[in-house]
Amino acid sequence: MIKFMPKTLLTGVISLGLAAPIASHAQTPSLGWNGMGEAGFNSRTGNTVSENLNARLRVSYIQEVTEYKSLLEVQYRSEDNTTNSERYVIDLQADRYFNAARDFYAFVNTRGERDKFADLDSDLSFAVGLGRLLYRTDASLLKGEAGIGYQTVKFIEKDDNFDQVNGRLKLDFDHKFNETYSFVQDLLYFVGPEQYKLETNTGFRAALNSKFSVSASYKYRYNSNPGDAKNGDAKKTDGETNLSLIYRF
Repeated sequence: MIKFMPKTLLTGVISLGLAAPIASHAQTPSLGWNGMGEAGFNSRTGNTVSENLNARLRVSYIQEVTEYKSLLEVQYRSEDNTTNSERYVIDLQADRYFNAARDFYAFVNTRGERDKFADLDSDLSFAVGLGRLLYRTDASLLKGEAGIGYQTVKFIEKDDNFDQVNGRLKLDFDHKFNETYSFVQDLLYFVGPEQYKLETNTGFRAALNSKFSVSASYKYRYNSNPGDAKNGDAKKTDGETNLSLIYRF
């Protein structure tokens, strides 16, 4: 079922982009630097000593017709002084807007991932494509991106490294219930002849003040061609639930 999602979703993005009007006029964004840091940390002592860290940092630089975005994710877990999870992701993107409404743009994206406990030495990708603001009201925003790129994957133990041309699809949805509570959902999908991957993030946020908020989120990842884990083949699916503190700057 998942294998046929790209064509269906891509058709939906194109159809919405052509047919759905933007529900309200664009608001001029704050130019310059802005960002958001999110972190959840848990430390346990006693019979079992463990540490868990999930952190995400987003930084953007916005100009009149361009926007530069970066994302850094870190996941670290240890138990009894033995590390059992360590994953790093970096995502860089440049957008070039075609109109004053900032609802249609071209993008260039590069992404790198390393997860040695999933036998992944490096997963590097480069993509170019188009983005479209599909729907916007005072409370909701839906944005989609579709592009084509190239991916290079190197495993640590598994003798099956590969390169492939792939497609990239991204959807972002934000909804604000009121000044305090909001819902966020994103989806990132890569598809190619050697591997296809899906990642979704679902979160509910509660604002504490203008700078701080708390978040409860769930991340789901699917990889059709994973590496070899230390205790056998790595699982194709991975899910995690996080409680985090968010700081906007």
